[in-house]
Amino acid sequence: MTVKIISWNVRGLNQANKRCVIKNLIQGWKADVYCFQETKIQGDVRNIIKDLWANRGVEFCQLEASGTRGGILILWDGKVWTGEVSSVEAYSISCKFTGKSLDFTWVLTGIYAPNNREEREEVWWEVGSTRGLFNSPWVVCGDFNTVRFPSEKKNCSRITKSITGLSDFIEDMSLLDLQLAGGRYTWRKG
Repeated sequence: MTVKIISWNVRGLNQANKRCVIKNLIQGWKADVYCFQETKIQGDVRNIIKDLWANRGVEFCQLEASGTRGGILILWDGKVWTGEVSSVEAYSISCKFTGKSLDFTWVLTGIYAPNNREEREEVWWEVGSTRGLFNSPWVVCGDFNTVRFPSEKKNCSRITKSITGLSDFIEDMSLLDLQLAGGRYTWRKG
């Protein structure tokens, strides 16, 4: 079973022109599920979702931003997938998906980790405890605000506690770290 997932730190969804750009990309990507981090939105997001994905069957779940910080939005086609929120935590949201025409169930956990290393370590505990809620295939995506290897960050040559923490999390959860395709880094100013 192949599932196409797009995970993207959008750095805010409050501006109409940014939503227009994202909408055009969504139309081209044709993914099954979209997980946007750092949405910076709270409250009723139905109009924002209509701006993003003009699909009458679109369904969603969200972890609201805290003020102007954070926020996660997961979108999917409700005609293809039944989505059920499994867990909403401080830095993550998990949703179980079941195919409507396929006998396939899987879970997606979207993460937006804080920049602070101590707070970020709480994320690993939070998501680890969420893992015990299901036995289905599991996808973890998001913005971890750290890298796994020094080569993944420009001008980084040493292994830090943050790097070790992410690597330990990936190994403890028996996750497979998919390699980046299409660029050298995931984020670059400008």
